[in-house]
Amino acid sequence: MFIYSLKTKFIVVVSVLIIALFGVGGFLLLQEKSIEISYDIYKNTKSFAELTVADIAESGESYLMEDSFLVFNREIKDIFKKNSDVNSISLVTYAGEILYDSEMESISQYSGDARQVADQQVLSRVKAKNISFLTEAGNVVYIKKDADGNEYSVDANENIIPSIAEADRIVSIVVPYADKYAVIYGVTYENLQDRIRATEVRILILMLFGVMVAFFLSFALASSVVKPVKALEMGALRIATGDFKQRVPVVRRDELGVLSEAFNKMAEDLEVSTKALVYKERVGKELELAAKIQKEILPDDKPVLEGFDLSGGLIPADEIGGDCYDFIHSKNGDFYSYIGDVTGHGVAAGLVSAVANALIYSVSEFTSDTKDILINVNKILDAKTASNMFMTMVLMKIAKDGSVQYVSAGHNQILKFTAEHKKVDEMPSGGIALGMVADIDKTLNKVDVEMKSGDVMILYSDGIPEARNENGEMYGMPRFKRAVSSYCELFTAEAIKNALLADVKQFMGTAVQLDDMTIVVVKRVDSRGEV
Repeated sequence: MFIYSLKTKFIVVVSVLIIALFGVGGFLLLQEKSIEISYDIYKNTKSFAELTVADIAESGESYLMEDSFLVFNREIKDIFKKNSDVNSISLVTYAGEILYDSEMESISQYSGDARQVADQQVLSRVKAKNISFLTEAGNVVYIKKDADGNEYSVDANENIIPSIAEADRIVSIVVPYADKYAVIYGVTYENLQDRIRATEVRILILMLFGVMVAFFLSFALASSVVKPVKALEMGALRIATGDFKQRVPVVRRDELGVLSEAFNKMAEDLEVSTKALVYKERVGKELELAAKIQKEILPDDKPVLEGFDLSGGLIPADEIGGDCYDFIHSKNGDFYSYIGDVTGHGVAAGLVSAVANALIYSVSEFTSDTKDILINVNKILDAKTASNMFMTMVLMKIAKDGSVQYVSAGHNQILKFTAEHKKVDEMPSGGIALGMVADIDKTLNKVDVEMKSGDVMILYSDGIPEARNENGEMYGMPRFKRAVSSYCELFTAEAIKNALLADVKQFMGTAVQLDDMTIVVVKRVDSRGEV
């Protein structure tokens, strides 16, 4: 039947895709346009309010006090003409008395009893020192300027709060003036809706034009494709019956001709390819399962430790990486964090890192000594892993009294950022990798670290300093230390971690990641979580 023909389906699919693309694109464009216009309205009305408040307040003092309402009202109407996004203006005194309300006094002056601002929230904004904005969500945001003209978003108590977002809509603006008056501006978004409707009409016209073009093009293309596809269909039916000697004629030199040749080659290789596909799928599922298991070994939640803010992250080079890290709360109240780096990456390295993770958990339950933990882990790895598999590691212990100590087994030097001097130091390393020799007792040294509020310790794997960009240039320790110095003053360990990893990835650009990149950030804070 006609509705089942390839040509009809081709036309329908292309037309639907065009409609979908225009629809999704139009929706995204409208969303972006709405946010853009909303933010423009906020910026424009803010500037408008700051520029006109003096004129309104001084005109009100000059004319209203002298019973020259008509002159004042005319000036207000002239001001309205300068910004169509402002739909009301009220002039009130510092005490909250309403001297003028454009919505009630558009024609004649109010002559009744004295009016007062009834809303306490509005009254508090009138008496504030800073300009304030009420959003549709009910939030009040004050804008405070410092001596250099920099602006900060604050609350009524001048505490820093998030700035007004681009998508937020403003209901009103209150601008205090000379500790005597305040002008209240009402904001409307009618212009926004008009501009959105105009955009919708343009998108609809483009969509209709696109559908018409798609229909004619798809009809022409479908007609040229149907005939050779029919031949391929008949050949496929013969192969489906087990006739792998079936061939189709190759009469074209375009993509359909290439497809016909590929179809004939497929008949020859079908049995081999089927077996290879089954094997590939099985291996893929196993790798996917192994990667999932390894991911589940990594910590899910950010650890909570009084006096410290911690965060960690791992970006594997392959589906299964050779790096690992973890946060461990021991039953005696001590806290451990480590980073390990197994030689290479892939399945074998992932298995060794999983074993090491389990061993550290187990050993830390019967000894709290960091050196003893690594010695015991090394004994088992040396006995149970291949001679060419070994693992560098640095293990940090934060005792329940807040003291910090670490032991390195051939791992990269820890970087310490000292907040007081804004200095980055490479901490002593030492030791040899786990699994290389049976006894590493004499190579390991415990290092005690003094950390004051704001100090940061960076544990990392060599995949970070050894990362390369498209030109083969290495990221390197000097660049890494500069990044640590730049970002360690960020407020949280999570922010520091994200900034450092982003810096490396930005340096790499489109270059292939050749090694796992792992990082743990330990930041000293006071008991309230503040630096």
